[in-house]
Amino acid sequence: MKLLDFFRDLFSDKQEEVKERGIEMSKVVTPARRQKMGRLNSKHFQVKNHLIKYGTINSWTAIELYGATRLSAIIFNLRKEGMDIESIPSTSYDRYSEICNYTTYKLAQ
Repeated sequence: MKLLDFFRDLFSDKQEEVKERGIEMSKVVTPARRQKMGRLNSKHFQVKNHLIKYGTINSWTAIELYGATRLSAIIFNLRKEGMDIESIPSTSYDRYSEICNYTTYKLAQ
């Protein structure tokens, strides 16, 4: 208990000292989370340009080229912006010869 009392006294003395000097203590305010939609190098913008240029994209391509691991969220936002994007379910085999399901997104024309 003595250690706890020591720290209480220590910090209460600091607060009194700050008040005596007239220094205002304020909370640290972190800036609000910025919208990344307008940035030219954002994953959203890069996936949008890829769809416009090549017509299709899948998760593996998005990860390799742009580091976009949440492609479905980006596609969701692009659809909200008004882009007509089709989802094409695909199936293939992985390196262990097991069936692997994934989606290819295609820009409708």
